[in-house]
Amino acid sequence: MVTLGLFVVACYIPLWLTKLASGILHGSSSILMAAALGLGLYRLWQQRQELAKLEASEGDRWLGYFLIGVSLLLFPLGFSTLWIQRVIWLQAFGGIALSTWGAAVFGRYPIPTFLIVLGLFPEPTAVGMTLWKTFTPPQMLESLMAWSGTLGLQAIGQPATLIDAVSIALPGGAVRVDWGCSGFDMATVLAVASLVVGLALRESIAKVMLMVVIGITLALIANIPRIMLLAMSEAYWGKGAFEFWHGPWGGQIFAGVMFTIYYYIIMAIRNQGTSKRSA
Repeated sequence: MVTLGLFVVACYIPLWLTKLASGILHGSSSILMAAALGLGLYRLWQQRQELAKLEASEGDRWLGYFLIGVSLLLFPLGFSTLWIQRVIWLQAFGGIALSTWGAAVFGRYPIPTFLIVLGLFPEPTAVGMTLWKTFTPPQMLESLMAWSGTLGLQAIGQPATLIDAVSIALPGGAVRVDWGCSGFDMATVLAVASLVVGLALRESIAKVMLMVVIGITLALIANIPRIMLLAMSEAYWGKGAFEFWHGPWGGQIFAGVMFTIYYYIIMAIRNQGTSKRSA
């Protein structure tokens, strides 16, 4: 049964690698999810001697076999739907763990378990978007970003005005701040990155949560000058300049600058904690 579970996992690996490559090219959080999965599996590998001493009870073993059996029944559906594919993977991994080590393994190794589940979770930005739009007023984040961008442009002497709550107008043109330019996706990426980096560095839960908050805050604040730049590109520099900064190259430049700033902030926090422990 464990071999069948591993077979199910192996069959989806080419699809997962294709999705990973596509996500990297489009700047999604796929590489971070892969890092979370790899880190979780590595943490378990480090505990292999302790894991070898665990033994599943009869009930846990049969429950694990049941999960593997369900993953086999759903196996054909995973080739067409990402969500079902990841659910099948989670069922297979859960079944293998239950039937081999028992339910106690999840309580004994919560961090590796969390990292593996995080790594297999499909489309965290899509889930986050659904939750955000469910519990907040319509276009709340887009309006906030458009208002902030307008204030930023006015602060540097530009005659910017806010129209329709989500559009910024300059004498030479106007831009509309839609969901894709709200900064939410990058905030999600930095939140996931903070979790993975913090757990990889074995920081305390409090410090990991601080890193997450800093990442989200930085992504939203850094999105304001990006919106200002896009508005000025549209108004003064022509369509080509706007498409450059709005497209993949401009997005990668923006992300590179932001991740550099984030790195130095996180390293300063980590070094400060190290200095306090040394003192």
